[in-house]
Amino acid sequence: MPPSLISANLILFATAGLFYGMYLVLFSISMYLLVRRPGLANASHQLHKGPVLKSTVFLSAILLLVVVTAHWTATVYRAFIGFVSIQARTEAELFFSDFARPSAVVQDTFLALSFVVGDSMIIYRLWVVWAHNKQVLVVPILTLTAFAIGCFISTSVVVHNPNIFSDPWLKYTPFLTLITNVYCTSFIGWKIWTVTGVSLRSGGTNLRHFLVIVVESAALYALWAVLFVVAFETKSNLQVVLIQAGPELIGLVNALIMTRVGLGWTTEQIEGTAYPSALVFALPLVPVTDTTVEFMVLARHGP
Repeated sequence: MPPSLISANLILFATAGLFYGMYLVLFSISMYLLVRRPGLANASHQLHKGPVLKSTVFLSAILLLVVVTAHWTATVYRAFIGFVSIQARTEAELFFSDFARPSAVVQDTFLALSFVVGDSMIIYRLWVVWAHNKQVLVVPILTLTAFAIGCFISTSVVVHNPNIFSDPWLKYTPFLTLITNVYCTSFIGWKIWTVTGVSLRSGGTNLRHFLVIVVESAALYALWAVLFVVAFETKSNLQVVLIQAGPELIGLVNALIMTRVGLGWTTEQIEGTAYPSALVFALPLVPVTDTTVEFMVLARHGP
């Protein structure tokens, strides 16, 4: 038996809270590992230094935290209004189905922003790994733009129409963000796989553990998108849980990447290396440039 709208929002409150709690823990660990890291030795064994607090890694992670926290706050607020302030069951159902309310609009706005920030972070990873090649960014930028436009149209539709299942854009937007993530993950994976092959022949570092982390995260993201589309097509209220718990899941996935990479780097340090081992290329094949160093930083410290 499919859950009622009230039951779905109760499940959402519990699920989003679980994801957000896990996200905060992993975020704190990843930020600790990021801030306390020493300089990174490049192929010439010269320290690559930079202010951590001004790095793209730190700023994007903080921005995502702010957006996800704002969405979680809106979710908690709506849960208290629906389950505490409103006593009658009928009025509670009308409250949760009224997407024109300011609290619902705010919740949906930060929902869209969290996906935009999350997709922008993986596009940035792609840009760094591909040595700032702008051509490889055409597809994900187009899908990200289409996603942002679709979210705006979708919000406008549901505000004027209480039947959320009548919104066709809500069905297509998950596919747009899924395309962005699958595309970026595929190209990142291919580049890491080929570059690591050159590196290993030259005595360099194996970065394929980082590839596994990225692929696992993309698989989790893909599973979420498929489940949401199935719930939406079957007109199940579980789509509320899946779509509104998305921002917390995005934060969790990104924090998981940063934490696992950071813990792997810490393990290397404990085992006896003074600094994380540099990624060494065969010089005739791949010259060491600033982009190489940036790729090393990305591989060691996350998005």
